[in-house]
Amino acid sequence: MQQANIDYKKESKKVINKLLIASTFINLALMIIKYVLGRWIGNIALQADALHSSLDVLSSIIVFSAMFFSYKKSEKFPFGLYKLENIASGFVSLLIILTAFEIGYNLFEKYKPAHTSVLNNQLIVAGILFFVIILMYLYSKYEKKIGIQYSSSGLISDAEHIKSDLFSIFIIICSIIFSIFGLDIDKYVAIVIVIIILHSGFELLKNSTLALLDINVDKKTIDAIKQEISQFEHVNEITSIKGRKSGRFMLLEIIVKLDMASFEEAHKLSSQIEQRIYEKFPNVDNVIVHYEPIKKEIIKICIPQTKYDQISEHFGNSSSFLIIDYDLSKQKILNKQQKPNDFLELKEKKGIQTALYLVKEGVDIIVTTKHIENTGPYFVFKTHNKKFYIVDNVQIDNLEELLKKISNKIYVKQMVEKT
Repeated sequence: MQQANIDYKKESKKVINKLLIASTFINLALMIIKYVLGRWIGNIALQADALHSSLDVLSSIIVFSAMFFSYKKSEKFPFGLYKLENIASGFVSLLIILTAFEIGYNLFEKYKPAHTSVLNNQLIVAGILFFVIILMYLYSKYEKKIGIQYSSSGLISDAEHIKSDLFSIFIIICSIIFSIFGLDIDKYVAIVIVIIILHSGFELLKNSTLALLDINVDKKTIDAIKQEISQFEHVNEITSIKGRKSGRFMLLEIIVKLDMASFEEAHKLSSQIEQRIYEKFPNVDNVIVHYEPIKKEIIKICIPQTKYDQISEHFGNSSSFLIIDYDLSKQKILNKQQKPNDFLELKEKKGIQTALYLVKEGVDIIVTTKHIENTGPYFVFKTHNKKFYIVDNVQIDNLEELLKKISNKIYVKQMVEKT
């Protein structure tokens, strides 16, 4: 994991914790303001809403606690407890839904809030509450913006909860103002607000539930990841990208097909892909890239030969190489050419030089005897992920039959891997 990704975690944790602590104290202050103002003008609804705000304080504490413990990793929880954030978000969404039902229930209460104070006091309270609404709305908007920036469901749900609380305050303001003029239309305003709050609550509940059920990462993010991976030259195909949300972080598993012969090079490239994803998507907590070789229908088969057209037992001393382009599925020779061994006269390392040449030619399979094992050419071919077909008899009695045996062995294996 890159240092930038670690720094992102530290920075986001610091910002989110600050906002959640601030949210807790804001809800506490709001509870006190509601209660004091409600007592001042004798508004029972406002005093009751102050009691509701005490649940908001509890909600903020729960979200903060969930976020705090979600970073903890252990042997039992190696990927952390990030889903605590989704659980907290689900809890808050239920509180939002309950808030909507509470407002709806109050519409049908038999009593009307008493307004025993003078007109001026009521207008002052309405003005103070309106000012509080503006400040709280701006704060919730900022909190949601940061929540989206850091993909924090906890912050987003807390912001939505604050917004739902503002609606209940707005209804109380309407109730105070309309009662002054003898109007009774606050119920109709409340019905619209209840619908808005319910929609917000159920949307949050849906998102948190889907995250707990390990829903895949959204299509927009998947497409962005694909775009980053496709920039690597040797990536032939992106087979699959599977991911899941855990709190505000993503866990990814990616399978790619690489046009590379060497396992060592393929492993190196897969590590580079992982680092690129960590760099471009800092909310990725863990990514694993699996790589597969390209399944070929047409392969190059090399048969090292002696001057008597037998299979050479000593690779470097081969007089020539029979190179065949072969269609595995049709079991058909597409092209066949005889190439001389230009390295035959070298005094040393001629086997290695010959092997490197054949690798450059794109040979996939070398037909040889077991004498090649633990030789220089053997390690060259193994390093570049080339395959061997070992024969016991150096005499080629029937080339077509030999190629069919090779084809059956390779093609059946590839078909099994596909299924």
